[in-house]
Order: sequence, then C-alpha cells, then structure tokens
Amino acid sequence: MQLTKKASYGLILMLELARLSAGESLSAAAVAERCSLPPPFVEKILHRLRIAGLVESRQGRAGGYRLSIPAGELSVRRVLEALDEPIDLVPCLGEEPRCNLVSICPTKKAWTRINAKVSDLLESLSVGDLLRD
Repeated sequence: MQLTKKASYGLILMLELARLSAGESLSAAAVAERCSLPPPFVEKILHRLRIAGLVESRQGRAGGYRLSIPAGELSVRRVLEALDEPIDLVPCLGEEPRCNLVSICPTKKAWTRINAKVSDLLESLSVGDLLRD
C-alpha cells in the first residue's frame, strides 16, 4: 500500500506553505523550487487544494498560495482526501467495491476495522503536527 505521488507531494507542499509567516504567500514556481518538485505537477496539486478550500491564491505582484486553514486545524486526512479518493486500504472498502470476493470475504470486517483506525489516525494528525516533527 502506497500513497500516490500526488498525495505525497501534496503533503510536502502543504508543509512548505505552513512554514510561511502570516500574510506571506508563494508562487507555484517558488513552492516547486523550494520543494524540488516538477512545476507543472505542483501547479496541478495546488489547483486541487485550492478547489478543496485548503489553500487560497491571490494574483498579482504579492500573490501566490498560502494555507486557507491554520496548519494546526488542518488534518492530514483532509489533505490526502482532497488529492485522492477517500482512504481505503483494500478495494472492497470503497463505495463501489472492486473485488469478486466482497460478499464472502473472511477478512472484510478486519480490513474495515483497520481502515477505520488508519483514517482516525490521519484525522488526528494535523499539518501543524507534522511541521513540528
């Protein structure tokens, strides 16, 4: 099980934006450079995060991106789910199960419990917590 690059990079970008001083913002190009990530991919990720309401952008000379929610109030789960689908560790847990064994699987209940614990942990961790680490 691995996060997508989009989700992983998105969390890196959010940590970079969380380091900014109040009122400060960064262009997508500056964020990409600071994080050593491909600028086109960074722009797409920031766009998705903006649509989800997690970052805001301003145009113009002093424009750029910044968090729209304080880092301490922004859960890691919310960031990851803004970039990918809800966190489902195995294919049978989604809204549209993608497994032939879903109706007879002996491990589905266990995976449901495990998935809930992972989801709860990601909800309890904030971007601010990761920044402090």
